[in-house]
Amino acid sequence: MTAARRGPIVAGTWLIGLGLVFIVRQAMELDWSEAWPLFVILVGVASFVTTAMNGVRGVSGVWSFTWPAVWIVVGIALFASTTGRLAQTPLDLVAEWWPVLLVAVGAWFVIGAILPFGARPNEELAVPLGGASSADVRIRFGAGELVARRAQPGNLVDGSFHGGVVRRDLGPGRIELRQDTSFGMPLLDHSSDWMVGLTGEVPLDLRLDVGAARSLLDLSDVTLRSLELHTGASETRVRLPRAAGSTAVHAETGAASLTLEVPSGVAARIRSRMGLGSTSVDESRFPRSAAGFESADYATATNRVDIDVSGGVGSVRVVGVA
Repeated sequence: MTAARRGPIVAGTWLIGLGLVFIVRQAMELDWSEAWPLFVILVGVASFVTTAMNGVRGVSGVWSFTWPAVWIVVGIALFASTTGRLAQTPLDLVAEWWPVLLVAVGAWFVIGAILPFGARPNEELAVPLGGASSADVRIRFGAGELVARRAQPGNLVDGSFHGGVVRRDLGPGRIELRQDTSFGMPLLDHSSDWMVGLTGEVPLDLRLDVGAARSLLDLSDVTLRSLELHTGASETRVRLPRAAGSTAVHAETGAASLTLEVPSGVAARIRSRMGLGSTSVDESRFPRSAAGFESADYATATNRVDIDVSGGVGSVRVVGVA
């Protein structure tokens, strides 16, 4: 599914969900003390839709639905409790079922430790750029800590991948990297920390799909042609290029915090559409315009970035840096 269609679908899901919450409350004549678990269910459903649009591949793809499913199940149980369909209050549910939750989480750890077979993947990777005149790198990172910077000369990508990495070559100058779940789930069964190097020698198109992750992406020395960023419940900070000509940035956020840093000497045009989230822009560098925010010299700047952000719950910050 294209990015142009994905954004409206995410926003539409939130709006439809909010409308249904109010419709159900009115139809059932519920007080908000009874109806509040509907918002928990909404978070789960919206997260499920967002995850489904990012695609499902193998065990890691199925695992990505775990937390949306948990939100939905917990919300339904709480709703049944607040509306009297269970003879227990929400506090009673927690008091009675927390031992079962401990057993379930413990079983998850045990299963993750028993099922994996084979040797742990090599945690060091260096892929030569070869004769490619441009680069296309896709990173799928479900959970953990992700750090990106410029690769060593001659490499398309390189770095260390604690927790395992699966590499898929898509053609000259094109590669996909994703977490290896064959020996356990990131964060639950083991830590997952990646230090990824990205080529700065040719124009780069970069796509990142991140879930429950903390990401620090220093792209200041990368010739970034485009960045497509999809985040879940995450914290992401991106330092944009100092001199890459024209760069297009498209970001879709869930329950996330996203900070985009624009170096001095780089002009920017910014559009943000957040459903229930907030947008903060350094207006001393990027004054308000008819369409959003825009540097005074954007149209004539040699180095400029076009930023388009959409999302549900979360915060977006665009700041100028030295």
